[in-house]
Amino acid sequence: MQDVTRAKTEGSLAGVGRAAILGLCGGMLLGGLFLLVQGLRTRLSPVDCQDLSELECGFLQETALEVGRMQTVAGAALLALGASVVVLVRSRGRSASA
Repeated sequence: MQDVTRAKTEGSLAGVGRAAILGLCGGMLLGGLFLLVQGLRTRLSPVDCQDLSELECGFLQETALEVGRMQTVAGAALLALGASVVVLVRSRGRSASA
């Protein structure tokens, strides 16, 4: 009787851990998607240089380009990391249950 109860407890703890990992992966996927969209938006939108000198406008454009590039790379990396962990957790879950 105790073995059955222990097995149910370990199974439920494994399920909670798996759900937590998948929840974190969902957060990484959403965060990565947000960063990717923001990075592309930053890189593709024109910079407003209304009241700036030519030198200041050039700095602002370069800064916007670099920040957009970093956001795009970080967003793509988060998306790839989240997707790979989801695939890894799902494949381990199927092999353990089979």
